[in-house]
Amino acid sequence: MAIIFAKTSRALEIARATKAGTMRKLASKLYTDDLNSAPEEIVRRHRLEIAAHFYPGAVISHRTALEGNNVSPGGKFHLTMPNAAAPVRKLPGLEIRIWRGPASQADDTHLPLGDGRELFISSQARAVLENMQIARAHGGDEPKTLSNEELERWLDRHLRIFGTPWIDQLRQQAEGLATRFDWSREQQELNQLVAAIQGEPSSYRLITDLLRSRARGKPYDSERMTLFGTIHARLAAERFVELPKPPTNELENRAFWEAYFSNFIEGTKFTVEEAHVIVYDREAAKALESKRPDDAHDIRETHRLIIDADISSEVPKDASHLLELLKRRHARMMASRLNIKPGVFKETNNVFGSRVFVAPELVAETLARGWPAGRALPSATARALYVLFLIAEVHPFNDGNGRISRLGMNAELEASGQARLIIPTSLRNDYLTVLEALTANSNPDPLIAFAHKLIDVNSRTPFGSFDRSLEYFRKTGALDEQPQGFGLIPSMVQAKP
Repeated sequence: MAIIFAKTSRALEIARATKAGTMRKLASKLYTDDLNSAPEEIVRRHRLEIAAHFYPGAVISHRTALEGNNVSPGGKFHLTMPNAAAPVRKLPGLEIRIWRGPASQADDTHLPLGDGRELFISSQARAVLENMQIARAHGGDEPKTLSNEELERWLDRHLRIFGTPWIDQLRQQAEGLATRFDWSREQQELNQLVAAIQGEPSSYRLITDLLRSRARGKPYDSERMTLFGTIHARLAAERFVELPKPPTNELENRAFWEAYFSNFIEGTKFTVEEAHVIVYDREAAKALESKRPDDAHDIRETHRLIIDADISSEVPKDASHLLELLKRRHARMMASRLNIKPGVFKETNNVFGSRVFVAPELVAETLARGWPAGRALPSATARALYVLFLIAEVHPFNDGNGRISRLGMNAELEASGQARLIIPTSLRNDYLTVLEALTANSNPDPLIAFAHKLIDVNSRTPFGSFDRSLEYFRKTGALDEQPQGFGLIPSMVQAKP
């Protein structure tokens, strides 16, 4: 399916095709052979080709350059040209606005579109200066610039992705352009905005809580806050089977299996027999520890955290207590791994598959802002799942985040008089997949389905003795990694409609 531009050499061909119904007119000098899609959809899909045809060499500018070259909410597409042109071209679903201004510069992005047609995209520095221009919209029309709030959110997003040095580089690049274009007022506005963001004296008054918090030295991840709101709303509407606190004679056995499986999920892979020796027989464990001292320590310390009544069921009283508790658990669990800085929040970001976690400078405030909402959830299981995802999604440490998040989940359950949940190896792939589905697609349903499955599995597992548990796990395949999980998740792991 294509866009066809009318020209004298094709006039007869286009007239015949239009009469025959194999082509249709969209606007003046603009046709298509797509007979099914809505005209608005076709025009927006081919907006770059259309703009390059009618305005070759123009610069995609102002808000359009900062909105990813997409059509604005008001249906506008903004271009800048050094020569005079009709200021508006109205098309189905799209209005191209032309502004007179500087031609493309060396820092602008070249966008070739075939057949010799081309556009340019304003560099970030140029586009930000363009959005600092005075823009007066009349009669409720949409201006060519982003609102102050929209621009602040755009800046915050890039600060989260590229870090604080990025904005100083942006300002320096803008200074050269401002001198070249005689845009001193725009540059002064940008300087004041940057000063405000950096917490310095400024005439600019920040509008968004995002940047006001950043100016106070407490930046946070707004996109994660939205994601936490999504899982919170879903958990608030769900009810779960509650597993009562187990008999005292089961607690030690449960603690072993929880520590074993939680470490196995993270790649600390010992046989059950080896793990049992590490936890219960220090003398016999020395041979294993000599080969893998850190891994052995992780299993033993995870177990100790689970059986330590002073910390196993400790639930934060407030946000500052949350940060302290996470650091305390991590410092104990990872004490042998000095290279990952036990008890210290990460200084570089971590990645797992397609999941890129919260940037280091945003960790503390994102946790502090995300945590309180979970307290209002109606059930301990809902609160536990919320805490699990909150910690796993922020990923506050260099390593050990999965184990810390599961310790946080189970502390919620234990503190409410319920059984701690154990994730067997056979559910590992499903578990990791549902977390990724929520991160990537904002879809909490797979996690909810997984939670019900997990509760059911735990309700049927015998924990009266180590031997009975081991026999059951071997019989059911719980000790084995399932390449496709149990088939519970794949059909559900997709974006919500």
